[in-house]
Amino acid sequence: MKEYSEEILGKYQCGFRLQRRTMDQIFVVRQILEKFYAHYIDLHLLFIDFKKAFDSINQKKLLESLASFGIPKKVEQLVKMTLERAQGKVTVDGKISNPFVTGRGVRQGDGLSATLFNLILRIALKNLEKSNTILNRLTQICGYVNDILVTARSLQLLKHCVLR
Repeated sequence: MKEYSEEILGKYQCGFRLQRRTMDQIFVVRQILEKFYAHYIDLHLLFIDFKKAFDSINQKKLLESLASFGIPKKVEQLVKMTLERAQGKVTVDGKISNPFVTGRGVRQGDGLSATLFNLILRIALKNLEKSNTILNRLTQICGYVNDILVTARSLQLLKHCVLR
């Protein structure tokens, strides 16, 4: 799955990917801030934290998106098999609950979950991402696993970027 997702994911996302780290994105933001400050250019930042990100994924939409990305049917079916009828248990005060079926989200800690989340996030952000950087265009996004930073040269552009 990672092999296919690397071709699909944008350059903005550095979380849970080979050869990319969130520290790289922190360095990018620091460089942007320094350059804009040095040249007295306005910069607006919006940090988006996807609360319960892995738990909120609609599995049906996820599987539809895999097909739209051109993921081979066999891989799509394997992903579907890992999600279907998945069960969980909760421990409270040392007592384990009865099993319950999870119909939403992906399992945190599962090696596949981060890749699936990144693919869903790619769909959500496809209109935001453009090539180049904030230095030669008006907006830019940086991905930190399940958090996103949107930068823009004006508050109006930032609002337009995220409210479309």
